[in-house]
Amino acid sequence: MAAIVRSRIAAAIAMCAPAQAWSHAFDDRFDLPAPLSYFIAGAAAVVAVSFLIVASFMRRAPSPSTQYTVHAGPVLGFAYNLARLFGLLVFVITIVAGLAGTADPMMNIAPTIVWIAWWVGLSLFVACAGNVWPAVDPWRTLFDLMNSVVRRLGMRNGMTLGWRYPQTVGTWPAVILLLSIGWFEVVYPQAAVPHTLATVLLVWTAATLTGMVCFGRNIWQRNADVFSVYFATLGRFAPIAPRGDRAILLRPPGSGLIDADVGSVAMVAFIVAMLSTVLFDGLLGGPMWALIQRKLAITAPSLTDSNGYAVGAVGLIGVWLIFLLAYLISCAVTTSLTRGVRFKRVVYAFAYTLVPIAVAYNIAHNASNLVTQGEQLIALASDPLGVKWDLFGTANYRAPIGLIDARITWYIAIGSIVAGHVLSVWLAHRVALREFRAARPAVIASLPLTALMIIYTAISLSVIAEPMVKFETPDAVISE
Repeated sequence: MAAIVRSRIAAAIAMCAPAQAWSHAFDDRFDLPAPLSYFIAGAAAVVAVSFLIVASFMRRAPSPSTQYTVHAGPVLGFAYNLARLFGLLVFVITIVAGLAGTADPMMNIAPTIVWIAWWVGLSLFVACAGNVWPAVDPWRTLFDLMNSVVRRLGMRNGMTLGWRYPQTVGTWPAVILLLSIGWFEVVYPQAAVPHTLATVLLVWTAATLTGMVCFGRNIWQRNADVFSVYFATLGRFAPIAPRGDRAILLRPPGSGLIDADVGSVAMVAFIVAMLSTVLFDGLLGGPMWALIQRKLAITAPSLTDSNGYAVGAVGLIGVWLIFLLAYLISCAVTTSLTRGVRFKRVVYAFAYTLVPIAVAYNIAHNASNLVTQGEQLIALASDPLGVKWDLFGTANYRAPIGLIDARITWYIAIGSIVAGHVLSVWLAHRVALREFRAARPAVIASLPLTALMIIYTAISLSVIAEPMVKFETPDAVISE
């Protein structure tokens, strides 16, 4: 998510309103004051210069980050229980709205809760503040409630069967599910149909509760539960982390990403999927994707289909594999330059430093959508089913038009992308210093990954520019 909504909401639903895209849905495009190539070159230069600055001034292995433990006492436990109740309530509302409410995704609260408040808003909150997902996770709460009831009925081991989770499988189920969510969100046309969303959520409820029963809640959520893995990964970026039941840990942002290695190839693939799913989101609606589709129709007609489902899946997996291959190549170059360090060690050590880029892509692609459609929750809260209720007197609320336009979104995008890559460069150099213990080999080790960051910067800006900016043609400029 990774990244992550580009719900084509009303556009995707034949039974509903006319075509309308939530993400980057601007009536006018922003006319850049300079060619796009200037912006890309400038952004890439900033990333490169940031590496030179970091390499010049950070020459010793970093000491452990300063951390503070804040004891909250029973207040934290109360807040945790309140959050669990809130998460379960929102989940029930979403299911009821999806099954019993209007089919119009703009008038039903379910799509906005799922794609805007949860998949985008909560993702950014977890990354920028702290991982509250374990508290608001409705499936965790449901399992704990059922497990508690079973224990009270006399079963000491509760609902868990205690099956052994296969280590060779690891977190690969979470990788597959994250790619599936990306496909469902940006390719499948009914991703915002309320009834479809509710059905998918119920299917996932059955699947994840079954997994918890078979293998135990903690083991299942640590490996196969895509949402727990996703939010836990984002939470490593956050300045706040839980410490026990009655305390929280305050730390520098990003420090949780360099405290430990990912530990498996599957987690490397998962982190890369967080980047590639969001980038594919932006690529899908651009002219480059249209060109790819035409080429595929000629060279591999068996992969093409009228609704684009297969081509979309191939494209998403292709982007993911390209990003993954690029990362592995940069790690291989690092290994060859630094001799004596195992390739797998390099791959595991630097993978978490890509997480700030995933956060940046999420902001770049979804900031406008989060503000504009997110504000509609004020009205939808009064009429969640779209049946003309006005529970809180806000059903007629309408968000101000033009609150965030293409120009603002463009500068938010370029700022977040540059900041995310700069932060990744800084974290990667800290990891290199930790691994190689000296300035010179650390700089050499950081060079391939920095080059990859510069390439990522150029690609991401090119992709995100297409839906929101326009350029003067040479003739138009001359005529002026």
